[in-house]
Amino acid sequence: MPALLFDLDGTLANTDADLHAAMNYVLQKYGYQPVPNDAVHNMIGGGARMILQRGLAENNASMDDAALDLATEELVLWYDQNIDKHTRLFDGVLPILQAAKAAQYKMAVVTNKRESLSSKLLFRLGVHQYFDTLVGGDTLASRKPDAAPITEALRRLDVAPEDAIMVGDSEADTASAQAAKVACICVSFGYRRVSLDALGADAIIDHFNEFSAAAKALKPGKFDAL
Repeated sequence: MPALLFDLDGTLANTDADLHAAMNYVLQKYGYQPVPNDAVHNMIGGGARMILQRGLAENNASMDDAALDLATEELVLWYDQNIDKHTRLFDGVLPILQAAKAAQYKMAVVTNKRESLSSKLLFRLGVHQYFDTLVGGDTLASRKPDAAPITEALRRLDVAPEDAIMVGDSEADTASAQAAKVACICVSFGYRRVSLDALGADAIIDHFNEFSAAAKALKPGKFDAL
């Protein structure tokens, strides 16, 4: 049985407004300037700690590990309480999930967002029931771009790498997929920090209405029900 593995932030859902608000809440609490809207899009990804580090860098500032740990937990707490204020699924995602579920394809979320936050957000967005498993940024000792999260998801799903597609938006997704020997489709509208040409995706789509054709071209005969 084939499988689809989805990143969360910037792939399934547009989360940047809520993550941006959480980052700016902490920055201002510590006396730094908030990051403006036009600078935040490529700062998302890598988990809460990384997002906060990028916000500090915009202020030409940094924190030692202990202070950064504390500030990160404050960011996570605030975000947890405001997790779906502005977050929405990207257009065209739901029909793909519905078609895949109807075809009995296996599905997982593989994200660098903490597992507890990811689980809560999937529930709030009303899509948790589509996924057979979730591998978060703190589920294992390593996270994307390491191969381990994708490999673990495939192990749980009992699916071979050649029967799966990773769906992401960033260089962490493509690197993880390549390391796990899994094909990767990337969306062009996510939170990458490199150019589309540098992503190294097997296919790039501009909207999820292009996903079915891309999946069928990558894996002939495996995703015909999409």
